[in-house]
Amino acid sequence: MDNNLERFKEKLSKETFGLTVKEAKHLAICVNCKKPALPRCYSIAGVKEYSISGLCEKCFDSITA
Repeated sequence: MDNNLERFKEKLSKETFGLTVKEAKHLAICVNCKKPALPRCYSIAGVKEYSISGLCEKCFDSITA
């Protein structure tokens, strides 16, 4: 990912959720609900989304529904 885009994503995540995607992934939690992320991902697409946005699949689905 472009460094400027990555910095923007991390800054936006920190401002919105209180932690960066990198921090959430290091802790293995969702940036939104702060619960363990992978148990809340029920598909391959959900796991991939978590790796991109730091959102567990349940939170991603509720935000995009």
